[in-house]
Amino acid sequence: MKILQVYKDVFPEVSGGIERYIHDLSLFLGNRGHSVQILVAGGGDRVVDGLTVTGMWSPFRIMSNPVVPGFTHFLAETDADIIHFHLPLPAAVMGWALVKKTRRKPYIVTYHSDIVRQSFVMPVYGPFLRKFLQGAVRVIATSDNYIRTSSYLSGLQNSEAIPIGVDLQRFKPDNGVKRSYYLFVGRFRRYKGIFVLLEAWRKMSAPPDLVLAGGGGVIRKVREFIRAHKLPVVVATDVCDDELVKLYQGARALILPSTQRSEAFGMVQVEAMACGTAVISSNLPTGVSWVNRHNETGFLFAAGDPSALCDAVVQFEESNETRTEMYKRARKRAQDFLDSTALFKKVEECLIKATKI
Repeated sequence: MKILQVYKDVFPEVSGGIERYIHDLSLFLGNRGHSVQILVAGGGDRVVDGLTVTGMWSPFRIMSNPVVPGFTHFLAETDADIIHFHLPLPAAVMGWALVKKTRRKPYIVTYHSDIVRQSFVMPVYGPFLRKFLQGAVRVIATSDNYIRTSSYLSGLQNSEAIPIGVDLQRFKPDNGVKRSYYLFVGRFRRYKGIFVLLEAWRKMSAPPDLVLAGGGGVIRKVREFIRAHKLPVVVATDVCDDELVKLYQGARALILPSTQRSEAFGMVQVEAMACGTAVISSNLPTGVSWVNRHNETGFLFAAGDPSALCDAVVQFEESNETRTEMYKRARKRAQDFLDSTALFKKVEECLIKATKI
């Protein structure tokens, strides 16, 4: 089967959660004997980690969304058996709208997130998106929570939830003693709740050590805040994959303080849990609160509330026995529900079924 994956960027050129998911899924499908091509915005034709990548000319981006005039022609001419779109990507949706119905191939969609920051475009773009989703053979969301709470997914008859998994052989406990630091992993963007986290640490009379693994975005302001309040916080940029696993393994807990539903799933939670680390995350009505089970694999706190995060950390510190049990349950949840191999097979089944309709 020849599969065309469509998104705006590719991992590792761009180190984002969606890009990483497409990269890993494409490698899995290639190892299963399928031919995979990835269509992105810009960069020309190249091979990335053994994957065939086609980069279409993109003159500019509007709030991170690329304009790609060539998408329509490419999608009309592709010899792929099935197209797998990854959203949000307005350029692909609008490009597909211009493809003649007689030239369209069957397609499925993985709906990673609603458009939140650029929601002002939805009165115009929304009707095209609805029609596009209705025309898909299958629309995959990463959790039932997201299907239920997204106005663009809740009424669909062709949707299903397939979570994002993790390589359990790579992300695993090291059986070592947990260290004293808490951990944040991600880009330093405001919707990630980075200043909710820092404000929570400022409020504590004796805050524990905190490692921020990431960078970009508002990193300058983050460093200024840390210096101004003399916080025991270390910023670790350019963390390689092996170092990240060690950070997860040693962390007392991962903290995911995101404030908007742009955080549709929280892949870092899965990686931490697979390493036997508990999670303290905001109670967003998305996949975030599905992945991390309150009082089971960690704690949930009110999104955007530094005081609530403080309370969650204090509660987490109260009992060694509670922490130990949460570490065990976190790993078990990853094993039971978040194994990437099993979940990639479900996506493969969707792709195969779509070509037979």
